[in-house]
Amino acid sequence: MNRRMMEKALSQIDDRFVQESLEKMTAENKGKSKAGKYEAPGSGGVGRKFLILVLAACLVFALAAVAYAANVWGIREMFRTELRELPEAVVEDIQVHTETAAAEDWSARVTESYCDGSKILMTVEVSGGDRYVLAPTYVEPQSSIGEIGLSGEQTLEDYAREQGKELLFVGASLMQNEGLGIFTEGQNNRSTSPTEMVILVESDRSNADPVESAVCRVYATTADGTSKNLEIPFTLGAAPIQGEEVYVPIDPDAIPGITVGNATVTKTSLGVTVRYQETITDQEAAYSILKRESPELPGLMGGFVEDGSREIILTMGQGEIPDQLTIRYYDEDKAYMGEIVFEKQ
Repeated sequence: MNRRMMEKALSQIDDRFVQESLEKMTAENKGKSKAGKYEAPGSGGVGRKFLILVLAACLVFALAAVAYAANVWGIREMFRTELRELPEAVVEDIQVHTETAAAEDWSARVTESYCDGSKILMTVEVSGGDRYVLAPTYVEPQSSIGEIGLSGEQTLEDYAREQGKELLFVGASLMQNEGLGIFTEGQNNRSTSPTEMVILVESDRSNADPVESAVCRVYATTADGTSKNLEIPFTLGAAPIQGEEVYVPIDPDAIPGITVGNATVTKTSLGVTVRYQETITDQEAAYSILKRESPELPGLMGGFVEDGSREIILTMGQGEIPDQLTIRYYDEDKAYMGEIVFEKQ
């Protein structure tokens, strides 16, 4: 079930109907107390059973809503920063998960995922149980408790000792395989309590083929250097392709040091992805390229996979697939180098 389906299901329950049902049930119960055990058969029993089923269903939805609301830090919330935010349309294609793995003293659960031909996003919740205070892998025992969202002058080491717990430094990643084709990966951590953490894993794919499953690897290290790992297999639902076009460069040699091939442009709910090959003709000039952007697709960003030639993979461009595509190049000093203009084939 995805996030939007849950929201729609809950929105269909009419509060007045629930209230009327409760009032009717209460009135029937009062009538039954007056009639006692000699109440005539069939005098409302079917109605009561029906109402009980309805209210039970409402209770299930209500509990689901509470569980859903508790996941405050899903993909959209973890991804959002001052500089970027996921498009609203992505909500339709975010999958909600319950896959879990647990060891004796700690556990982890994959909560949400998004997958298309260029990117996989996943959130995982980690719990330290009664034993561990959780911290990101990039901090140290002597780091401030501010690293896990607490205020004060204590170090993480002192805080954990005061709480009668141990420190556990936690991170997560997707286990690589040929189908996923991950070439870069990053993560964002947020402590939701001293013993709980949510991790967003953001993976860029070189393989655009659909994938149906993945494995989240949650890795951890104690303060004394002991390693602990949990592996969580989970299913992936592919976001539908909303459009795809092929473009041809007007002048493939317009940028010094490279020759550019045809581009494939694909649109999903996450945005527009642009893929094309750069063949290197002058290595020094090619390595001076720092950034590529497109005026037609604001927000377009990404990198490349290098193996003799470079496959450029730029993702999350916002807007519709254009009739003409321009890729502007900038060097390591952020100076404009020129542009490649593509025309739709």
